[in-house]
Parts: sequence; structure tokens; C-alpha cells
Amino acid sequence: MSRRELFVLTLKGLLAWLVLSGLVVFFGDSLITGLFPLLKAVMISMAPDLSPGLKLVESAQSQLDASIELSAWVLRPVYLNASHFIPPQTVLKSSAHLLHSFVPMVIEGSILLIWPVQGWRQRLWLLGLGLLAAVLVIMATLPAQLLGKLEISFQDIAESGINPRQVPWFVDWMVFCELGGRWLLGIVAAWLCIQLQRGLSRV
Repeated sequence: MSRRELFVLTLKGLLAWLVLSGLVVFFGDSLITGLFPLLKAVMISMAPDLSPGLKLVESAQSQLDASIELSAWVLRPVYLNASHFIPPQTVLKSSAHLLHSFVPMVIEGSILLIWPVQGWRQRLWLLGLGLLAAVLVIMATLPAQLLGKLEISFQDIAESGINPRQVPWFVDWMVFCELGGRWLLGIVAAWLCIQLQRGLSRV
């Protein structure tokens, strides 16, 4: 690849990133509320002792500061340690920044929009697979982030007593995502879509 081709490809990538970022700013709230039933189902499977409720909280200062708020109703006592537990009917809350949740989707979409293909059919296949993969990535990251913040908030209490509970597995997954794993998942999702599209093209 020549320097000029690399320069053009970089410009295309920046343009795709800007377009997708703009779409997320204007339509991200509608997209995430449409995914609320799926997000709740994933959270129930991860934390069956909680009944999750989700809502979108708009910021009075800026549209860019909207957040997704989780209100989790405790159904059964949640064990922390030998002398502490969270009683039923307690409401636990956490939140996640809306635009931050779409970072993997923007990264993945930017790659797929500029990836060279032969014809518009392959492009449509690639974008369709990309949309499905983006939803799966959000399902794999956002519930863990919201539930993980809840768990971290009272993990110090658990470890202050005798026989503290084990840290739930999704807390480690949340930390991985927050330390850059979210970006990596977007790249991996794009790579998988490209490989699958190539396989379908040969059929």
C-alpha cells in the first residue's frame, strides 16, 4: 500500500468515525431503549437475586452527558459476609455513560465501512453482520458494567467481615472492559464479521 493510499484510507476512517459518532449522538437514546428488554434478560441471568429496571437519564447540561441508570430490586437476601447481607426489597442503583457504551459499535462500524469489498451486496452483508455483532458486544459489556458497579460499591463491606463472599465473575470482566477491552472487542467483532462475510461470499 502506497503512502497516498494509506492517507486516503485514514481519511475515510476518520469520516466514518465522525458519521457514526454523529448517529450515536442523535439516535443512541432510541437504540439503547430498544435494547432494554435484552439487557434486562442478560442481567437477570447474571444476577438472579436482583430484578433490574433500566431508564435513560438526560442531562440538563448537555445531550452528550446522558446516562443509563440501573435500579435493581433485591428479591432475596444477598450474602456479603458472615454478619452482613443486603435485605430483600432494597433498591440498588448504578449508571453508565450512554455514549461510552457505544464506543465498540463506532470502532467496529468504522472498520467495516472502509473495508474493501467487491460490490454493494458484499457491503450490505458486511454491514448487516456488523449490526448484529455490535448488539452482541453491547450485550456482553453494558450489563456487566452496570452490575459490576453495584458489586464494587459494597465489596469493601464484604471483605471487612468473616467469610466474605467471592467476587462475582462479571466484576473482573467489567474491569477488563474498562481498561481497554471494550475497544478490543470492537476490533475483534469487525474482524469476525469480515471473516464470516468472506466465507459467505464463497458459498
